[in-house]
Amino acid sequence: MIYQFIRLICVVFLLIFATGCRGRTLENTCVPRLLLEQRGLNYGAMSAVIVKLQKSNTLVEVYSEPLIDEFEIKNVELVQVDKGFALLFILSDKGARDLYRASVTHMGSRVVLSVNSNVIGQRYIDGAINDGKFYTFVELPQDSLGQLVLDIKATLANIRIR
Repeated sequence: MIYQFIRLICVVFLLIFATGCRGRTLENTCVPRLLLEQRGLNYGAMSAVIVKLQKSNTLVEVYSEPLIDEFEIKNVELVQVDKGFALLFILSDKGARDLYRASVTHMGSRVVLSVNSNVIGQRYIDGAINDGKFYTFVELPQDSLGQLVLDIKATLANIRIR
């Protein structure tokens, strides 16, 4: 009798924990990261990896650790500028400080946009970026940019919930 009662309690707890751990899953998870180009010899620095932009086949040597990860990106928007459509990344305070420091010390280097480890865009640093807003063009068809932004927004919202 006691054995059956303990078994019943274990089954109930198992069902409660199994359903409670199930979260909302996303169909098209898009994890954005901004990578900084490594130039020259940096003894004692983080190791570098070579990434390739898919459309232009441009090779860029970047630090293995991202400059800005998905936890420091608050929002992303699709904006139209003089040269066409670009992605605008709005960063957290920490992300804005990191981007500012990198933009001052790595003038002339590139910041590379990676989504799910696929490199899709780059931007040369031509001045200090002190407002926490990072614009970049991507090597994707214009008609797919809207869905990419929606998927990135959903991923960032899902990360903030957890």
